[in-house]
Amino acid sequence: MQRSTNRTCRRSRTIAVAVALLAALFPALGLTAPVGAQGADPWDAFNQVSGANGAEYIADGSNRALQFRGVNIKTTDPINGASEQVLDAIEARGFNLVRLSIFWNLFEPVDDDYDQDYLDDVDQVLTWAEDRGLWVIVDFHQDVFGPAFGDYGIPEWATDDGGLPFEDTGSFLTNYLQPGVQEAWENLYEDPEIRAAQAEAWTRIATEYRDHPNVLGYDLLNEPFGKMREGEDLFTAAARVERVQLTAMYQRLTDAIRTVDERSWMFIEAPNLASLGIATSLGRVDDPRVAFYPHMYNTDIETEIYNGSGDPSGYDSNFFANWAAAITTYTDRYPVPMLVGEWGVPTPYEGLDRYIAEALVTLEETSSGWNWFNGCLGGGYCTFGPDGEDREQVDQIVQPYARAIAGLPDEHHYDPATRTLRLTYADGEATGATELVVPSAKHYPAGWSLIVDGVPVGSGAADEPSTGVSGDLRRAVADDSVVVESPLDGVDVVSLAVPQDGTTHAVCITPLEAAQRCDAPLAEEPTAEPPSTGETAPSDAGAPSDAGAPESGAAPSDGRSSPGAGESRPLSPRFTG
Repeated sequence: MQRSTNRTCRRSRTIAVAVALLAALFPALGLTAPVGAQGADPWDAFNQVSGANGAEYIADGSNRALQFRGVNIKTTDPINGASEQVLDAIEARGFNLVRLSIFWNLFEPVDDDYDQDYLDDVDQVLTWAEDRGLWVIVDFHQDVFGPAFGDYGIPEWATDDGGLPFEDTGSFLTNYLQPGVQEAWENLYEDPEIRAAQAEAWTRIATEYRDHPNVLGYDLLNEPFGKMREGEDLFTAAARVERVQLTAMYQRLTDAIRTVDERSWMFIEAPNLASLGIATSLGRVDDPRVAFYPHMYNTDIETEIYNGSGDPSGYDSNFFANWAAAITTYTDRYPVPMLVGEWGVPTPYEGLDRYIAEALVTLEETSSGWNWFNGCLGGGYCTFGPDGEDREQVDQIVQPYARAIAGLPDEHHYDPATRTLRLTYADGEATGATELVVPSAKHYPAGWSLIVDGVPVGSGAADEPSTGVSGDLRRAVADDSVVVESPLDGVDVVSLAVPQDGTTHAVCITPLEAAQRCDAPLAEEPTAEPPSTGETAPSDAGAPSDAGAPESGAAPSDGRSSPGAGESRPLSPRFTG
């Protein structure tokens, strides 16, 4: 992709929204100028609002509820694994969030001896992401604890295995159950010196990156685990670890980070048992900016593909309801925003399109954002093909969405069958514009229509760019009541301001050729994305799977391998712990 040398100039290019409108109806609608749509701080996300639907949202200084769509970048080589080419591909789909892994053993390989080159590489990636309008959550990542057990994460100098044995079983899950790994987790939580070292490490990370305005916050520990004590099974141990050890650790780390960074969000995870329908026992972390950040992986999908047996699409369709019921117990107890830190499929085999479609519906219903695993170029879990192109089935995750809502969100749903985005929200205390991200080239090659409270406000055609909103539109409504920017070819950002009148508003994006209605029926069941009108990259079904098959029935965790360059040791295959 040829990049502009002046991104600010490129982002200000405006396309026409007045291809078709009913000018006589605009005064009745009463659109007003979207205050804050232009010139506002784009990196303001440090309030919280409650939606009309009962969910909690991260909000900006104008009390607009924010939503996020994005990917993980898991790599041990930040410059190459999170390269400008990868970030370009992320930006080009209209995504706005990256979860970027860092590894303690790489930035502090020796106690109190930090690798500044590694930290500077991460710093460079954060700058590249900011240039592309991407929020970043810095992910303190571990797999099977760390290098003492053949992976990445907690450094060996901070690993106390009590002299207990470790035997690589070839299974990610059962490696977590090895005596040495179990003891290392126990000492991470209980040993005063290791606890202090972990807090110091996080303080250093926050000090390094707190001045990046696009750092949304810190994921305090990827997929934590713990020790099964005598008389416990996996689930009773997890409940105790969450309630007693993990909650306390998150509070310690939050308190440490707050000594140097008062602004960023803290993202907390539970052991990845919700995929088995097991609710978390994690407690409250006392801080005004804490968000729950669970993962969603389907055991059937993971094991069928890894084991090479059966139909990879033959998963239990109750999975999503069970996952949602388990995971929302936390946000039912504690009023915090929830985003989903990881979800995805090992390889987009035929038949997984329906799984991805159902997952997207579940994520819309339970969270205000998500990160697909993994943001890389190639095969396997990668979002994009080797040259940054769409991958068959995975490209379903590119959808229109509202990234900022000037009110109290109620419904947010994209229906791929009708290519209709429907947003409803109640008036609240928010000011400024509601902002919609519209991947116009992918979903609306013939153009799209914007409908607000039943009134067709205007439309945009992908092949009719211009330098400004038409004079007819400006005369029909207050100046700048609807602004459409095209930050990249094929992606439109719609900003609109609807006056507050104490009611609930409905905003829709529909195909230009469709009947201009905002109450179009949604598909009764999730439907896979219809084929794109452009060329689609061939499926990567023939790509080799990650090594190391899990035991049948093992839940997925975070050992997914990403093909970033420069990795000194292969990352583990992924399935749960």
